[in-house]
Amino acid sequence: AYLCYSIFLCGFVYPVCAHAFWSANGFLSAFAKEPLWGTGVIDLAGSGPVHMCGGVAALVMALVLGPRRGRFHDDDGNVLEEPKPMGPHSVAL
Repeated sequence: AYLCYSIFLCGFVYPVCAHAFWSANGFLSAFAKEPLWGTGVIDLAGSGPVHMCGGVAALVMALVLGPRRGRFHDDDGNVLEEPKPMGPHSVAL
């Protein structure tokens, strides 16, 4: 699933966002004939599309995956009074 998600994000979503920002024909570009809202976007140091794609992708995946199972609800689906503490999940931690 992660491989398919990464291929989709890097092969389709990011190139479309980068084109919209950086191409003179892109609808977000300040150099387009009719820029968005009359001004467009001037991207400093190229970080706009990179961070926008990453932030939106993280938000979408957090909404799709939802909260951790067993942390906020018991096995029957009843809400716990306090969330269960999470166990370690990384060797470094």
